[in-house]
Amino acid sequence: MDIDQLKEKQGELESNITDRRLEIRTDRLDMSFGEIMNMYEDEEIVIDPEFQRAFRWNENKQTRFIESLILEIPFPPIFVAEDKENIWELVDGLQRISTVLSFFGKLKDQSKNNLKLKKGSIIEELEGFTVETMPTKYKTMIKRAVCRVEVIRLDSSFNMRYEAFKRLNTGGEELSKQEIRNCIFRGYDNKFNSFINDLSKYDEFQNVIFISDEEKEKMYYQELVLRYLTLKTEGPNFEDTIQDYMDEFMLKLSTNPEYINYEREKEIFNKVLEIINGLDINAFKLHRNFSTSMYDSIMIGFANNIDYISSLDNEKIINLIEELKDNSDFRENTGSSSSSRHRVSKKIKIANNIFSSRE
Repeated sequence: MDIDQLKEKQGELESNITDRRLEIRTDRLDMSFGEIMNMYEDEEIVIDPEFQRAFRWNENKQTRFIESLILEIPFPPIFVAEDKENIWELVDGLQRISTVLSFFGKLKDQSKNNLKLKKGSIIEELEGFTVETMPTKYKTMIKRAVCRVEVIRLDSSFNMRYEAFKRLNTGGEELSKQEIRNCIFRGYDNKFNSFINDLSKYDEFQNVIFISDEEKEKMYYQELVLRYLTLKTEGPNFEDTIQDYMDEFMLKLSTNPEYINYEREKEIFNKVLEIINGLDINAFKLHRNFSTSMYDSIMIGFANNIDYISSLDNEKIINLIEELKDNSDFRENTGSSSSSRHRVSKKIKIANNIFSSRE
């Protein structure tokens, strides 16, 4: 693109930047750690929402942060998200906030309370001190240390809230898409988000979903439940990506929680899992691994034809699953780009035909 073309685009660039800046609403506050501790005790700030990594700084890292506060060494801001009740949920800063709470014995998890300091990297004499033995003037310095708090307001547009969360790291690790959803949508009505979390914890569900420990930590169980509910309710009618489609569905349910019948959906979900658990096979396996192609097709195919599938014996159901796996059209739509709209739609159509009554 030459200089003249770039100059022509300057107006469009400026307009787009102005529009996007208006979509993200933030506040910036300077607060003492004493104030933050009071908010925590009054449950006005939640430091352990489900998307957060565990508090896992060791005593040496915690000591270095306490040392930084005493020496007034600058540290990065923390980020919180505002919900509809004006409660703050911590997005980034879990280790730092938890360290101060642990030192003062304020953490609700008593097993992680009452930090005993190690040697500081600058002040070695910190070793052995606790909140009980630390001189008062230094405890006061820690409480009065100022923390910059960046607040992502609830009235920010959904897309910009999503981008803000996506670009923030927690514990040095990038959040998964489902962790971001879990955080963002807790700011709206949490009924649907809680429903997803509850279904994902069923033993009958986890018994048949073989995923890695890392995937479990990144809320992949919850993502699979959302994927199922999205495709079952809305069908494979997405335009962009299935991840965007799941975002849109979760936003719809978070702002209109009665869009689905929860009891009915739970009943069907349980029936499908009861059938799959009774088969004594790895139903979602394809090419030696867990396959979203098999997962989508079986879960949706069974759910859409639950009365017929429930009437069959296990041998017949297993034969139908093998028929699905052996279907040439089905296999052509697995593998790379298997989550594209065309391929997801094709696979679910094939599964619905195989798992429906042919009388």
